[in-house]
Amino acid sequence: MRQTIIELELALLSPEMRSDANVLDELIHADFLEVGATGISFGKPEVLARLPKEKSPAFKVSDMQCRFLSEDLAQLNYRACFKPVNEVDKRYSLRTSLWKCDGGRWQMIYHQGTPCAPFF
Repeated sequence: MRQTIIELELALLSPEMRSDANVLDELIHADFLEVGATGISFGKPEVLARLPKEKSPAFKVSDMQCRFLSEDLAQLNYRACFKPVNEVDKRYSLRTSLWKCDGGRWQMIYHQGTPCAPFF
C-alpha cells in the first residue's frame, strides 16, 4: 500500500497529470486543504481552476517516507526540488501529504510544502 501512495504522489507531481483536470479531480479529496509556501491556504476548487492552466515544472524528489496513521489515512514526507518556469533559481522544500482512503480509493486530503535550504 505504501508504494501505491508514493506512486499517486508522484503522479500528482508529473506535468501530464497536473494539466489534466479529470485526473486531479479523481486524486484530490473534496475536503482537500493545501498550505502553500507563502502561507496561503486553498482547497480543491482553487487547485482545479489553477493547476491545469499552469506550465508545470519537473520535480526531483527524494527521501519519500510513508507511514500509516490509521488504516485509511497515510502520511507521506519527502524532499522536493524544482525550477519554476520563467525563473532562474531552483526551489527546495520539505513536503508532507496526507492521503485518505475514501470509498476504496486513495485521495490527497492535505498537502504542505515548506521552503528549505538546498539539499541536492
